[in-house]
Amino acid sequence: MMRRLFPLLLLVALLLFSLPAQAAPFDGRGRMFADPAFYAVWERTDHPQVQSGRSFFWGPQPWLANAEVMFQGQHGLRTVQYFDKARMEINDTASRDYHGGVTNGLLVVEMVSGDLRLGMEWFDTERRQPATVPVAGDPGYLNPEAPTYASFAAVSTIRENDYRDAPRLDQPVITAIDRQGRLTLRDDLGAAYPQTAIRAYDETTGHNVAGVFVDFMAQHGAYMEGGRVRHGTIIDPVFTMGHPISDPYWMRAKIGGVDHDVLVQLFQRRVLTYVPTNPLGYQVEMGNVGQHYFQWRYPHLGRPWEHDGPPVMPIVAASTAFDTPHFEVVRLDARRPAALTSGSVESVPFSYRHSYDYGRRCVLLDSRRGDGVHRQIYQQPLAGSEGCPPRRITFSDGTPPPEGEQSGYLPRGSANDYNPSMSPDGTRIVFVSDRAGPPQLYIVRADGGGTPTLLFGDGCLQQYPSWSPDGRSLVWERQCPGEPFRIMRGDLAYTGDGNLIGATLVNVSPLTGLDADNRYPRMSPNGMEIAFTSYRDGNGEIYLMDRNGQNVRRLTNHPAEDEAPSWMVDGERIVFASNREGSYQIHMLDPVTLEVYAMMMRGESRWPLAGW
Repeated sequence: MMRRLFPLLLLVALLLFSLPAQAAPFDGRGRMFADPAFYAVWERTDHPQVQSGRSFFWGPQPWLANAEVMFQGQHGLRTVQYFDKARMEINDTASRDYHGGVTNGLLVVEMVSGDLRLGMEWFDTERRQPATVPVAGDPGYLNPEAPTYASFAAVSTIRENDYRDAPRLDQPVITAIDRQGRLTLRDDLGAAYPQTAIRAYDETTGHNVAGVFVDFMAQHGAYMEGGRVRHGTIIDPVFTMGHPISDPYWMRAKIGGVDHDVLVQLFQRRVLTYVPTNPLGYQVEMGNVGQHYFQWRYPHLGRPWEHDGPPVMPIVAASTAFDTPHFEVVRLDARRPAALTSGSVESVPFSYRHSYDYGRRCVLLDSRRGDGVHRQIYQQPLAGSEGCPPRRITFSDGTPPPEGEQSGYLPRGSANDYNPSMSPDGTRIVFVSDRAGPPQLYIVRADGGGTPTLLFGDGCLQQYPSWSPDGRSLVWERQCPGEPFRIMRGDLAYTGDGNLIGATLVNVSPLTGLDADNRYPRMSPNGMEIAFTSYRDGNGEIYLMDRNGQNVRRLTNHPAEDEAPSWMVDGERIVFASNREGSYQIHMLDPVTLEVYAMMMRGESRWPLAGW
């Protein structure tokens, strides 16, 4: 469970920058702090000047930030950032007095109970299965017999059970737990490690605390505050740990592939582990609760803590390269194009489901393959299908969906659903539908549950939505009768309802004027710029503007049509479609040098989708 220290020089460079809440899962800045208060809390215990010689309280650096639903937050969202050992969050941006407004989340309670919290009230939850992630040791695929959070459900205090243990002060810890939650006695371990004997009892939740954990939470030493090294009590146990929700238990777990006896105790916010064979200073450690919770909440996103940057995604486009009279979805990253779809009607890609797990990366597309007439939304794997099975997502052409899936079903209707745009965390899809008249923006859960919610519609045509990388806002194109296309921006606001996806767009405003058509907006991976196509020069050219619509500049200058830009995940290159060679082909643009490179194929290729 010990982890190699992050290289000091790189870490110091990382800490020179405190980013606003735009840092997000796949913007390339996930290892920077999303809020200055997160850095202040982290540096107290884990700054290299004070952390050496003891285990981490949070981890060597953050590795992912996001805007997660929290109904009482601003617009129903809160800023969170994940570390190996925990998650930091800011629920109330107006209350910054205590720890800069940072809280720590009852992540362990959620994983044991299966109640994923979406708000401050007890009923603001999404019911899931308890986490089958090992509470200690190697990852689950290397540690298949170790107890999981689900194993502790019968011996932990969660909302449903009011479970309490009787006080056992000064008694040895001899109870062990296995993966099935069965308890056995290990007198040998109690005798071998008398320092683990019970030294405290928490009256609030009714649990005994092992002596080694009491000492760990009360330890004095060096800590960082305001950029200065000080000495004293290192942590506030209630803020950092919460109250215990279980007694301490022995378990067997693989660590580095070797079986060990590990003492574990679950707290509301953290897990503490004691491995007597570890070196001094590292025998008691915080469990990797941040990693564990992330795997439970976002199983489709993979393991970002194992990667130095965002996942590289292939370029995908709609193309007739395989001698079909209609468009198919084609990958362009190999030596020769590879078809991802085949059928008798066209399929057009629109967005990715990103993942740090190669086998879970998907492309969302729309196709008429259902009834041959109406565009519907589909999910297609980019490589293999184990983590991203091909499936249909909407059923608005009247086709009955499979049992258990109701996304977009119109039992008496026949509508078009298209332009599916996946949220950065892969949990929600915004798409366009004409099910209620003119095409409007809808939102639906990405897992196939619930029903679509009208997100924004005013009687005008709304289409081509693109998420900001922090998941807080959208840009899209809008056309009212008799007017040109304009690019719009709006902030997402969430409310609780039976679908757990009640949402609307607020602060809606145009980013472009009425002088010409402005279309195909795509937000940059860092959320700071928008690439789009403008016809203000008499033909389509690629333009860039700041996210507020200011600082507009033209990137291409060619008599042909340059359209539908899309960002590479590094944010340093843009791909687009152009008919410079006669038929439409995919081109790549370096926005700094303004150099354009053609990616020639047979046939015609349109609507490219790059890394973002």
